Amino acid sequence: MARSNQDSSHRSVIILSVISVMVTPLTQVIHCVYHLQLITDLEKQECSISEADAVEYSNCREKMQWMEKEWRTHKCYAFYGVNGTSYLSEVEKYCPMKRILSGLLKLMFDNELNYKFIRTRITLLWPKWLSAYNELMIKWPKVVSLQRKLNVRGQISLLIFLLSELSFLSSTGGPLGELVQWSDLIAALYLLGHNLMISTEVRTLKKNIKKIDDICPCPLHDREVINLLFTDIVGLKYLRGKMKDFFNRMKCKLRILDSFGTHAEFNSRIYFAAHKNLLGGSRKNPWGNHQLDLQQFMTMYPHTDDNTFLGFVMEMDPVKQDIKKNNITLIYGKAGYIFDRSRITCFNEKGEDIFGLGFLFEGPAPLEAIANGVVFISPSFNPPKSRKTSDFFKDKPTFKILMRNFLSVDPHVFTNSSQVEDAIREALLPQPIAYTPFEFTVLGMLQRVSILISKQDFCYVSRFPPVHAMITVEAVSVQSCQEACHQHNFLCERSFFRIVNMPEFLNNGSCATLNSIPIPYAPYECSKQENSDLYSCASVPTILDIRRICPCRDFLQGQTALCSSCL
Repeated sequence: MARSNQDSSHRSVIILSVISVMVTPLTQVIHCVYHLQLITDLEKQECSISEADAVEYSNCREKMQWMEKEWRTHKCYAFYGVNGTSYLSEVEKYCPMKRILSGLLKLMFDNELNYKFIRTRITLLWPKWLSAYNELMIKWPKVVSLQRKLNVRGQISLLIFLLSELSFLSSTGGPLGELVQWSDLIAALYLLGHNLMISTEVRTLKKNIKKIDDICPCPLHDREVINLLFTDIVGLKYLRGKMKDFFNRMKCKLRILDSFGTHAEFNSRIYFAAHKNLLGGSRKNPWGNHQLDLQQFMTMYPHTDDNTFLGFVMEMDPVKQDIKKNNITLIYGKAGYIFDRSRITCFNEKGEDIFGLGFLFEGPAPLEAIANGVVFISPSFNPPKSRKTSDFFKDKPTFKILMRNFLSVDPHVFTNSSQVEDAIREALLPQPIAYTPFEFTVLGMLQRVSILISKQDFCYVSRFPPVHAMITVEAVSVQSCQEACHQHNFLCERSFFRIVNMPEFLNNGSCATLNSIPIPYAPYECSKQENSDLYSCASVPTILDIRRICPCRDFLQGQTALCSSCL
């Protein structure tokens, strides 16, 4: 039995975000049958396997009984640290992994301050995560089964999480939304059975990587060491600037948590340099020029069809008693010193509406409000916020146009048009019930993360979503593919542009030649896209007679990231 079999059992995952990193053991100890501390103290542990798991792991109970009595029969078991505990689930895969909160919390230990918010949030939601996982197994057993099939021997699971001062800043008006998303992603990955290595200091990142290299000193031709690497834009810039060789090796395995998304014009270094005077906003591109597949960028909200919607969880406790709503309004703004968190939670239960000040843009608080049956009054922006009109967006790598500071979910969200009193009176008329869109529930995120982690692949030609899910639509003049697909109640699917970019789609017989051009709104009739980095759902043609040929797909009700044939 190879040592690597013990040290690795699940699909490999790395996570980086912002500026710090931390080391954890490569194997997660799952207690089953017996727990042996330092191979000396034998301690009986309760071990059980559910009926659902017994179906998937048909030999588990038999192997448990054998290991209980016979694990000492061969010296190789003791040599490799086998003691009748995690071996059956971690190495031979006869049994399922146990999902224990303390096991996850032990992976976050290098900086207590950095993990304070994340630990608290995961702990509070942990019963809901477990319940959602059980529901996932019942409703979509193939999704869970697919995760189990990813337990390929020879892989090392790694999660690196560059954090910086996010947790400290979260208590003073800092990026709380990003921490919410990181917390939920970590919980989902752990619950789905991935081995995680979490880091919060840059100096330990290199130690983690060196550990992996030391475990596998020979070139690996037939197996992967690291399967996925999550980070945010700051972590990505660090890797590109300070660890170029590692970045180049991991480029196709990167997943970037990117709050507002990235558009093609700012992803291509060459295109931005040539057109920066025409793009509006800043002529610098501090958050762009990364030249990744745009679907490697994962957003908090479904901003653009070019990127992947990762999202976060907004799950509230069930109301155990009727709560009388009072005619009071909460003013929602950015800085944390304005509000006391406990008072906001109390207000969400007892208040009737929240009035947004327009900033923070699209944070999690408005969604929390409507999850409690509170109406959110969102100010409309005139002119709309964009890189051309707002200092906040002027250097962001997106053409996103913000009409309001939160997505519209009628009748829970109203956009006031400066008539504040009228908007408040209108908000008080309906009696909206508590509402959370499915894709923002624990079950919704668990389903989405499970599919995206197991099926998205940017190292080879994409097979996800399946090609048969493609539906082509012709856009009208001066219309993006995103808008054209939405008009038909579809979403634009960027991975299908490689198919639409073929001559049979671009030449209906009227083209004398098929041009090849590097502009974001290609391909279209008689014109092929020259640079795959510029495939774009969001780009709008600047020439009136151009009609974009758009690859679309359907989506599941309440789960826009997935198509009907994606499960």
